Amino acid sequence: MNKAIVTAIAIAPIFISFLIQTSLAMPGPKISVEPPYLQVSPGEEFTVNITIYPEGEEIFGAQYTLFFDNSLLQALRQDNGPFLSQDGAGTMKISDNIDNSVGKIEYGEMRTDVDYGITTPGILATITFNATEPGTSSLNLSEVILSDPYSSEIKGVLIGDGACDIGATPTPTPTSGSEDDGNGDASVTSTPTPTSTPTQTPSPTPTPTSGSEDNGNGNISITPTPTAGLTPTLTPTINHVPSLSPSPSPTVVISLTPTASLPMSGEKENKRQGIPGFEAVFATAGLLVIASYLILKRKEGGDR
Repeated sequence: MNKAIVTAIAIAPIFISFLIQTSLAMPGPKISVEPPYLQVSPGEEFTVNITIYPEGEEIFGAQYTLFFDNSLLQALRQDNGPFLSQDGAGTMKISDNIDNSVGKIEYGEMRTDVDYGITTPGILATITFNATEPGTSSLNLSEVILSDPYSSEIKGVLIGDGACDIGATPTPTPTSGSEDDGNGDASVTSTPTPTSTPTQTPSPTPTPTSGSEDNGNGNISITPTPTAGLTPTLTPTINHVPSLSPSPSPTVVISLTPTASLPMSGEKENKRQGIPGFEAVFATAGLLVIASYLILKRKEGGDR
């Protein structure tokens, strides 16, 4: 009898350890921000989804709180998704609140008119943001509760947070001979071409010819032979049209490196998580020990 009891006691911890490992290997339900990482520009609107993966659990109701950096983002609206109503069942919101003053969003929804839950993944809600300033904002889920059709909280919920990287707006760099007009566009300044000044060739002085005669006063009256009038030679003025280069449209490539510290696996475990089936493991081990004892007791009675 002593040998059998010792054997049963030795086997019990091994059996308990096996049950615990099996329980831990089973994934729990998951709620996550999707996509988990975004890159946007200042002034851009974008959306994120809050998605639930039941992993075999019947989800009857869900609620969460999402925290964000209100100095970088502004929440515009929150719309319910098709997750809890995907089979045509009715739903009812139990909370729906956006507080940009502290950077917090609350949401809760449950099924109505049915007594069973949903086991197919889907989008619980969609949130629309506006990026206001450059920087990186985390999108952290908290106060998550998933409930079953019996209004009991489901344990072991995994949580996947997100992050949003808001990049700076690129500023074009003016090229040589251009300047910034204050609107972010480079304007070309043309260089004027000097205008040439016309030059004039003076008319020559007439020279006496053989047709001269005495005028009776001892002076010779010279009758000049007219020379064809010379028209001043003018160099035409050439107005050069400045060659304008079109305003450059520089392409600026921005390499953004997220500074947010993202979860290695994109998941975190709910603080309320317990070990599923842990109480059942110890109950089974206890029953095993008692059964072994009863068998040995009966054997001992038979020997007598």
